[in-house]
Amino acid sequence: MRSAASTRLSLSGIAVANRPGLTRGVAVASIAGAVLALSGCAPTEEGVVLEGADGQKYVVPSDAERPMYSSKEDCIADVTEQIAVLEKQGQDIVDTPEELCEPSSNYPRAGYTGLWLGPLLFAGSRWNSSRVSGWAPVPSAGFAAPGSRLQSDVVSPAPAGATTGERAPLKSGFGSSGKSGFASSKSGTAGG
Repeated sequence: MRSAASTRLSLSGIAVANRPGLTRGVAVASIAGAVLALSGCAPTEEGVVLEGADGQKYVVPSDAERPMYSSKEDCIADVTEQIAVLEKQGQDIVDTPEELCEPSSNYPRAGYTGLWLGPLLFAGSRWNSSRVSGWAPVPSAGFAAPGSRLQSDVVSPAPAGATTGERAPLKSGFGSSGKSGFASSKSGTAGG
C-alpha cells in the first residue's frame, strides 16, 4: 500500500483541457487539493449550499475551513511555506499566496474580524503551523468576495433553484465519480 505522501496527482476532466502542454505525470493541483491528497483523506463529492459574499450560491464541502492569521505578512509567509512543503513532496501548486490570503474586512457579514484568512480547505486538511491563530469554519458570506480568487476546485456553483443549507453535489470539485473532477489519484483513493 502506498503512503498518502507518495500519492501523485494527475489532471482529469475539464482541468486537462484548461492546462494544455503539461507533461504527462506532472502533479498539478491547488493547495487545497494537494493538502487533501497528502492528508490521506478521501475526497468529497457532496457539500452544502452556501451564499458567497458576492451574493451567488455555491456548493462548499461540509466542514470547510480557513486558517486565520493576525497579519497579512503571517498569512503570506505561512501559505508560502505550505506551498514549498507541498512542492518538495512533488506537487506542482498553481496557487499563489497573494491570491489565497485575504483580509477579513472582505467578509463583514461572516463574523471574521481584524484577521487575515488563508485558503478554503477541506475538512481534515489542516496543517500544523505556529503562525495560524485559529481555524474558522466557512459560513455563508465567508468566501467569494467580489474580486477575490474563487477556489473552483473547492467550491462550485449551486444548481439552479438550490436553497441555502441543502446538500448538493460538488460538480467541479474532487471525487472519483468522474463528474469533471480536477484531480484524481493514480494509485486510487486513500481513506480518511
